[in-house]
Amino acid sequence: MTLRRMNAAGSSLPTVAAVVLAVTGCAGQPRAVPEAASPIAIQSVRLTAAGHYVDLRYRVVDAVQANELLGPGVKPVLINQENGAVMGVPMTAKLGPLRQTQATQRPDHLYFVMFLNSGGLTPGSKVTAQLGDIKVANLTVE
Repeated sequence: MTLRRMNAAGSSLPTVAAVVLAVTGCAGQPRAVPEAASPIAIQSVRLTAAGHYVDLRYRVVDAVQANELLGPGVKPVLINQENGAVMGVPMTAKLGPLRQTQATQRPDHLYFVMFLNSGGLTPGSKVTAQLGDIKVANLTVE
């Protein structure tokens, strides 16, 4: 899939995203799911705030499934595939967790999750995103 994003100068840059998706089955083991069957589509994984945070953006494809698998009670984590470091969502005193936690996921809506870059990620690093029962592997940090 080819996505377009804008750079600081306002010109459009192509971005290619390839993901491997898995959903946890009844026994708690991830099982492969075709990309078309996933309730979300990862749009980007980028370093932000001078590399202190990782910004993960996803678009809801199937709102019914997304509402079952994602929500306020889900604790997303990002895993550095090189060293196994697990990064969580930081909690701030005034804002709460740095992620969108709406009660219902809306179709074709873009959501964000910010992770603290405690795993030493750099551009080009490979990560796995664990969003509740949804596991997305081999994402490349931009």
